[in-house]
Amino acid sequence: MGNEIEWFAEITPELRKWTGGKGGMLARMLQAGYPIPNGFIVFPQAFQGEKLKEKTWKEMIRYLEKLRKDYPNVSFAVRSSALSEDSALASFAGEFESVLEVQTNEDVLKALYVVHHSQYSERVRAYSAVKGFEEAHQMAIVVQIMVPSEISGVLFTADPITGNRSVMSGNFVFGLGEQLVSGKGNARVFSLFKPSGRYKGPKELLPYIKKLYWYASRLEKAMGEPQDIEWAIANGQLFFLQARPVTTLSPGNMDTFEWNDSLSGDFLWTNTNVGESISDVVTPLSWSIIRALDEEHNVIPGHYLMSGNICGRVYSNVSVPLSVFFAFGWNKKSILKK
Repeated sequence: MGNEIEWFAEITPELRKWTGGKGGMLARMLQAGYPIPNGFIVFPQAFQGEKLKEKTWKEMIRYLEKLRKDYPNVSFAVRSSALSEDSALASFAGEFESVLEVQTNEDVLKALYVVHHSQYSERVRAYSAVKGFEEAHQMAIVVQIMVPSEISGVLFTADPITGNRSVMSGNFVFGLGEQLVSGKGNARVFSLFKPSGRYKGPKELLPYIKKLYWYASRLEKAMGEPQDIEWAIANGQLFFLQARPVTTLSPGNMDTFEWNDSLSGDFLWTNTNVGESISDVVTPLSWSIIRALDEEHNVIPGHYLMSGNICGRVYSNVSVPLSVFFAFGWNKKSILKK
C-alpha cells in the first residue's frame, strides 16, 4: 500500500482492514456527519518491528502541524486501534493503552510507543486467551484532537444488563472520561426511552439530550445493532469519541423490545420443573449467576445452553438432552411421552 498514515476523512472501504475497530468506526462516523474530533490513523505497516519508520514519522509531523494550524492551542489523544479491537466478538475495552493531552511532537512519538507496546501486556494476553484470540495483535493507532471535556459519558443504546432494547442507559461524570472508566469519578445515571426519546436523569444533561438521542438512534439504525458509545461535551458541543457493538447483550426482539432467548435457534423450551422452583421473574443478578453456571458446564462455550430467559422467566432447553437421547437410538415418541 502507499501511505501508512491517513486522515479520517480519507479512509476508504479498502483501507478499513488496516484501521482497526476504533479507527475504522471513527472514520465512518466522521464521513457520515457525526460530531467526531478530527484526526488520522497510523496503520500497522508504519512500524518496522517495534520501531516507527523514519519516513512515516516525518510524514506524521506534517499531519500534526496541519491540525495545529486548523485548531490553535490543540493537544492530542493517542489511542489504540488494534485490528481485533471493538469487534462484535470482543471489545478489548480498556485493555490497550491510550495517552491523553499530548502536546509536543516528542511526546506524541513517546505516546505512540506506549500504545504500540501495550499489545504485549499481561492483561491483553489474558483477555485474548479468554476470547480465543491469538496473543499477537496488529496495532493501528489513532491520533486525534483532544476534547477538553466538561462532561464525559457512555451510552448503551440497549440496556446491557436486562437486554431491554426499548431503553438506552448511560452514565456521565464532570470532566474527562478517564474518571468514569476508572471508577474514580462519581458517575450519574440517566435513561432514554424509545421511540419518544423521553429523558430520565440529572438536569445538567438536558441541554444536550435531544442531540445525543438523535445521533445515538441514528447510529444504532445505521449499524443494525445496539451500540456502546463514548461521548463528551466541550464548549457546549457534543462529540462522539468512540462507538462499538455491545458485546454482552442478550438475544431480543427489536419489535417488542423483550429479552427472549427463544428467538435465537430452533429449540424446544419448557419451564415445567424450573417454574416450580423459580416461580417469579428473575433479577438481573440471579440471571447472570444462572447463565454463568450454565456456560461453565457447557461443552461448547456459548452454544446449546441448557438455560434460557424468556421475558424474564427461566426456561430449560429440552432440545439439548433430547438430542443426546435420540443420538443413542431412543424412541422419540416414548421419550416425549415421559
